[in-house]
Amino acid sequence: MNIVRWIVNNIFFLATLFLLAFIPLYPKIPLLDVENTWVYIRLEDVIVVFVFLIWITFFLFKKVTLKTPLTLPIILFWIIGGLATLHGILLIFPTIANVFPNVAFLSFLRRIEYLFLFFVAFAAMKIKTHIFYVAATLVVVLLLVVGYGVGQKFLEFPAYLTMNEEFAKGIPIQLSQLSRVPSTFAGHYDLAAYLVLVIPLIVSMAFGFKNLLIKIFLLISASLGFGLIFMTVSRVSFFVLLLSMIMLLILQKKRLLIFSFFLIVLVFLSFSPSLLARFGSTVSEVDVLVDSSSGAAIGHVKDVPAEYFKDKVVLRQPASKEESHVASSSAILPFLFIPEVASLVVEENTLTGENLPQGTSYINLPLSPVTKKIGQFFYQKSNDPKTAEVRVFYGDFLVKRAKAYDLSFTTRFQGEWPKTIAAFKRNIFLGSGYGSVSLAVDNNYLRILGESGLLGFVAFISIFLTAGIYIKRVLPSVDSPVVRSFVLGFVAGTFGLALNAVLIDVFEASKIAFTYWLLMGVTIGVLQLYKKEKIDFFKEFIKVVSSPYAIIMYLFIVTVLLFYSASSYYFVGDDFTWLRWVSDGYFKNGILSYFTEANGFFYRPGAKLYFSLMYSAFWLNQVMYHAVSIFLHFLVAGFIFLISKRILKDVFLSTATAFLFLIMSGYSEAVFWISSTGFLFNAVFALSSLLFYMFWKEKRRKIFFILSFFCIALSLLFHEIGIITPLLIILYDLVFVEKQFSLGLLQKKRYYFVFLSPLIPYLALRYAANSHWFSGDYSYNLLKLPFNSIGNIIGYLSLSLFGPMSLSLYSGFRSILREHVVISAVALTILACITVFFYRMVMKKMAKEDAKIVVFGFLFFIIALAPFLGLGNISSRYSYLSSFGLVLLSVFFLKKTYGFLLVNGRGIAVTSVIIIVLIFSFLHLMQLQKINSDWKVAGEKSKKFLVSFSDIYPDYQIKGKMQFYFVNVPIRVGDAWVFPVGLGDALWFILKNEDLAVYQVQSSKTALDLAETSERSKVFMFDTRAAVSEVRRTDNGDIIYLNAK
Repeated sequence: MNIVRWIVNNIFFLATLFLLAFIPLYPKIPLLDVENTWVYIRLEDVIVVFVFLIWITFFLFKKVTLKTPLTLPIILFWIIGGLATLHGILLIFPTIANVFPNVAFLSFLRRIEYLFLFFVAFAAMKIKTHIFYVAATLVVVLLLVVGYGVGQKFLEFPAYLTMNEEFAKGIPIQLSQLSRVPSTFAGHYDLAAYLVLVIPLIVSMAFGFKNLLIKIFLLISASLGFGLIFMTVSRVSFFVLLLSMIMLLILQKKRLLIFSFFLIVLVFLSFSPSLLARFGSTVSEVDVLVDSSSGAAIGHVKDVPAEYFKDKVVLRQPASKEESHVASSSAILPFLFIPEVASLVVEENTLTGENLPQGTSYINLPLSPVTKKIGQFFYQKSNDPKTAEVRVFYGDFLVKRAKAYDLSFTTRFQGEWPKTIAAFKRNIFLGSGYGSVSLAVDNNYLRILGESGLLGFVAFISIFLTAGIYIKRVLPSVDSPVVRSFVLGFVAGTFGLALNAVLIDVFEASKIAFTYWLLMGVTIGVLQLYKKEKIDFFKEFIKVVSSPYAIIMYLFIVTVLLFYSASSYYFVGDDFTWLRWVSDGYFKNGILSYFTEANGFFYRPGAKLYFSLMYSAFWLNQVMYHAVSIFLHFLVAGFIFLISKRILKDVFLSTATAFLFLIMSGYSEAVFWISSTGFLFNAVFALSSLLFYMFWKEKRRKIFFILSFFCIALSLLFHEIGIITPLLIILYDLVFVEKQFSLGLLQKKRYYFVFLSPLIPYLALRYAANSHWFSGDYSYNLLKLPFNSIGNIIGYLSLSLFGPMSLSLYSGFRSILREHVVISAVALTILACITVFFYRMVMKKMAKEDAKIVVFGFLFFIIALAPFLGLGNISSRYSYLSSFGLVLLSVFFLKKTYGFLLVNGRGIAVTSVIIIVLIFSFLHLMQLQKINSDWKVAGEKSKKFLVSFSDIYPDYQIKGKMQFYFVNVPIRVGDAWVFPVGLGDALWFILKNEDLAVYQVQSSKTALDLAETSERSKVFMFDTRAAVSEVRRTDNGDIIYLNAK
């Protein structure tokens, strides 16, 4: 009787242990079929439903409770998911194909099933010692999983997979020794995700036990699991496991072990060539067949001998008169007409269940070199050589040697992710409902957005935020090192799964989801036993969502939303020049030459090194280059927030400063143009140097001083504007730290000279490298220097405050003043008087702290522009760093405006400031959208040129000295550049001819006159689409256009 009573009292504890063991170990064998999908109901679902019925019974008798820290966010997530699904079934499903209400309903129930296990495990944790049994169960299960995985690898144990419809039927599959090991899971990705969750938890437990034998046993078990993840050959999970282990060592305050951990990883890698090969196969070189007229990829192509088609039926349409008498009315191509070497394309993706367009995985096909031109290709639908039917297609085709991503990345980037984003766009708040996206989106966050929209996403994230708040508040009260280690291990495992979810649907994979929510219930349940005081979750939640970390995350989201569309915009202009340098080995002496050779160009070794690394890693994938630019832009906004917080002493105002900086349109060229990445790097290092200096002043830790100095040196390597970085630090020190300036102050501030010291070797290296100094558009006219400086200050003020639309008015005004020196002198005098008046009437009456902000903001603006103020023109990208000074002033004066209007009532003051901010925001967002469109069109024109040139130019294999003359070269599209320079460098990627000279000419007549001086010269004309056609002069002097389309 006592045993029965104990079982009844601990029924959910026993159920938790059983489910933690049964779910990972029992194979995915189906019980019941579900119509319209190949997801089945399995034994684990039956057991979970049985446990659910027991829990409901206990709940009705008030033996368990729904009251847990996570109840509200979980129920909210269920409600939003139900509303999204109901909305999808009623309004969206009738308008799209291949979606079914029964699948949607069962998918909704599946989410309830997953998260319900949290309540079961929470109810199970009645005493603190239960955690030992949970830990023991996890270790035993891990060892059994490892053992079965080894058996699959070497002893022919069967696998039960669900990676496609046929496998999901529960058929045991024999794996080869080269296959990726899934062990007891439905696929190797699921197994790897399970290991990401469990291994950090078991390693963490080793830190909690004092018994040495237990420590060794746990570490050996974790090591075996680590070895198993190598057998899965899962790149993503391996990488996130490393990060989660680092996170664990930081949480456990074992930072010194991080180095040892990496040594262990290297040892494991040395015994796993398959994983290294998997990383190496992420990008490979392939021959691609391309339609020459459109530039569209048809597929991978290979050469095969004529004998390949001997026993096959080749279908075709008659292509010539010579064949028509043989073919007559037949559509069969005789073997006689098959060339000795034929180009064959085999349909891909037929075995994977994916429906991907051919060619989506290729990286920058327009810049890939052409290897040959063909007039026909053969197409085989199946990859089986025994397939009897083949088709032949005729036309103009190119074979290009291109780089391609492997199928797994292609499936995500061009297959499922765009479809899921489309589902999200149907209703951004509720998505399209459960069951509206495919079974394998391979991004859990995108899946949530696509199925339940922003509301579902926020509800899902709120579960983790609430759990995080609870863990943070209760964990300090935990006195058991074992419990504490279990919780920290679970946190590290959650961190790993959260990263894994970016590329894998880990929270939708049943074995992972069931196990995770059980462990979440165990963690929150055991912490409940240590809770000493009531937690105000609303107050804590407000703290979290308004914390600096949250604000920085919001900045990241806004940055991505504003600029993510630019990630696909094609290379233009100077981009090709940078890429050719690193591709062509222009700097023969390696990385050292980046610092010692400039050859008349600007001295920017950091930018050269960046492009070299990016080219080595991502070749000509413009998406990755833009992604870096967007991320750097986010870092700048983050640094602006942190610096403003210390200057304005107000989180709200500093947040406003960062967000207003993000939407400013004046500097947008620096973000959209890949060639301007050096400006972004410079701004990152300049602002981080200033921020580290602030930290040094606050905390007096030498490491911050060293980091500040190091960032000054780095800023010099990416752009010449880096010379002003130490001046920004000195400016901050003089304005906010020192009470007044004197010459004697310099003796006390000897570290000023330390910050200035990198300029000496920088200028020496720059001179020795024969870099560009002052010439052409980058020169100063001493006579016009005062006028240019004042004019440029006004221009950059206008550009930053009102955007590029103000430049036409400014240019006209400047042209008038340039032609009338007397008027210019009078205007300068009036401006000086206004400045003096402003200083006397406004600055003198300001509070001392307010005056410091105004002085710092204005002088920051001036100093950041100092290298460019003497030039004869202004440029959008030059205003990037200086915009911070103006936006800081703008926010400060908005605050003062609010204070001035406060006498009329708080409501009037608030609404008035909101209106001003809205006008400013709309003004810049409107221009930002236009600029975004301009850069998109500019990229399309650049790409169209490359595609059309590859189509019309037949002599791609000819080398030696040649001269190409181009007429009507597109220079700009609105505020975006196309080919101000870089045309010849773009052609180099196609022709690989070092002796090709490219000239841009104003008229076809002039170009033809120049071309007649050499037989190896050609003239090309751009049309309005940026497609080119060859231009020739007939014997009677007429100009004709060849290949015009």
